[in-house]
Order: sequence, then C-alpha cells, then structure tokens
Amino acid sequence: MFRKNFQIFFIFFVAILLLLFLKTGHIFDIGFLFRQLPAPQQTVNRLLNPPADLAEEYNKILAQNTQLQALATENKELRALLSLKEKKNYQLIAANILSRDLLNQNLLILDVGANLGVELGQAVVVDDGLMIGKIIEVKEGASIARLLTDNLSKVAVSVGEEQLISGILEGSLGLGMNLQYIPQEQEVKKGDLVVSSRLSENIPAGLILGRIEEVKFAEEDLFKQAVVSPLVDYNTLSLVGIIF
Repeated sequence: MFRKNFQIFFIFFVAILLLLFLKTGHIFDIGFLFRQLPAPQQTVNRLLNPPADLAEEYNKILAQNTQLQALATENKELRALLSLKEKKNYQLIAANILSRDLLNQNLLILDVGANLGVELGQAVVVDDGLMIGKIIEVKEGASIARLLTDNLSKVAVSVGEEQLISGILEGSLGLGMNLQYIPQEQEVKKGDLVVSSRLSENIPAGLILGRIEEVKFAEEDLFKQAVVSPLVDYNTLSLVGIIF
C-alpha cells in the first residue's frame, strides 16, 4: 500500500516539474540546470574580492596582532630593566622615546624629566645594562639623551676583563664609535668589551658600551685607536632606562 502511494506521489511530482518547465520554456534546454551553477570565474572573483566587512574585520585583527607584538616587546624590555635594577641595586626609571630631533637623529626626546629626578650626565641604558647614551638636557617633564654614536659624545671608558686600560670613547658620524688615547704599551684586541670607567661623573662603572672591532696604531704614535661597535641597534629603540 505504501509503495503504491509513493509511486503515485512521485508521478504527481514529476508532472508538476514538467508543467513548470513548459511554462518557462526550458523543457528542452538541457544546459539550463548547469547555467544555474556559479561559473568558475565568478567563484574565483568572490575569493579574491571578499565582502567589504570581511576585509575590514581582517584589518582589525591585523592591527590587534601588531599591538600585541608591541606590548610583548615592551614587556620584555621592562623585565630586563627591572632585572638590572635589582641585580645592581641601581636607582632607575623607565622612559619612553617620544621622538628624535629633526636635525639630529642621535638625540632622543624622552617623556621623563626633572619632576622624576632626571639630571644632566645620567646614563641611559637598555636591556640588561647596555649603555646607549647620556642625558644632555632636562626640562620639567621631558629630557634629551645623546646617543654614544653622536659626534659630540665623549665618555671615559675602560677595556679588558680587569678594566685596567683607560681611554675616551667618541661618537663617529652617528654610525659607530672610536676609542681614543689608548696607551701604546697596553694590549687591546678585537672582541674586547668597552665599559664605563670610574672617571665618568654620574655614570656607574662597568656599564657595557660596545665591543672593539678593529685596533689601529703605528709605532711612531703615542696612542692606539680602536673602532667600537654598539651591541644594540639604536634604530629599534622605544623604551630606555635612566640610572640615577
């Protein structure tokens, strides 16, 4: 009984479809059904040109990801400064680099000033004690730091594990540093670390400033010279510490 009823229903359903095709004129148009399917090119176009709201959502996610990466980097830098403060028992505050001087990219404008105890000559550091410059100007709520690579930068330094060799580290055209006035009889070599000496006012001794890349001297000269490179890329700086 059920099978018979199903056959009748099927015949009735087919008859209705035939009437619809007759009415629309597609009874003999075999390609009609295929034309109703989306063309391959249309599918590709939809994939390459998503709706505006989808593109907007993607841009939001991309911006959020960039912000998270920046926060992660800042958090890492803050932890390094905190570690330095605890390990060396320094008085230290963190400062954001607001911008650089328009005429001299080796001058950093910081968001802390005299209101937080910043003074002239204080060391500016990053990471776990790498000195990158010192304070040269202080205002109430801001200050300016000069990078070690600036032509006007001069710092008394020591070289070697025992730090018995002294000299003056000078900036070189904003690209690197030169170590001057190394006594001719003193032995210095490529790879030696250059650190701040006890002769530097307002700067703790032992802060790493760079590494010797090349030693220059002639027998008739009284002093040796050395080319020194920083241990950090100054162009990527965003957060620094100031040691009191």
